[in-house]
Amino acid sequence: MKLGFITIWGLVPASKRKAASMAGKIFQGELMAYKGLEAQLTDPVLLQKLRPEIENHVDHFLNEKIKTVFPLLSQFMGEKTISQFKSSLLTEIDELFPVLMKKFSGELKSELRIDKIIEEKINALDVNEIRDFVYSAAGQKIFLFKAICSLTGLMAGILTLAILSLLKV
Repeated sequence: MKLGFITIWGLVPASKRKAASMAGKIFQGELMAYKGLEAQLTDPVLLQKLRPEIENHVDHFLNEKIKTVFPLLSQFMGEKTISQFKSSLLTEIDELFPVLMKKFSGELKSELRIDKIIEEKINALDVNEIRDFVYSAAGQKIFLFKAICSLTGLMAGILTLAILSLLKV
């Protein structure tokens, strides 16, 4: 789209790097300020969803791997002992999981450079993809803006001609 000597879409490639950097910083700031991540990771519902997988791994360890890791110990372990081990391990996991997830969320926030990831992803986008995205998201508003600008220019021109013609009389 051209307006005189200015190319509007030329602004997109020219400002893409700066915009990407700004977007990255905004999202990084939002992630650091977001308190919900910790709450979601330590939510007991999450542990309940993971519980079947954890139990499968504990069962596999107690019934299969312990025989290879501790062959002598496994000879003295019956079903009752294995069941007690499983129960104790799962209780410890229930207590340890929220603590680990809380620490993990803190580490994730400090170590994850989401600003750099977002900046790289935006910079990797093709200008045509950005243009298509903008038009799909705001195409009607862009058209309306163009129409309003055109009508304003037309009205200013007509008003200028009217004033000039009145001044000549």
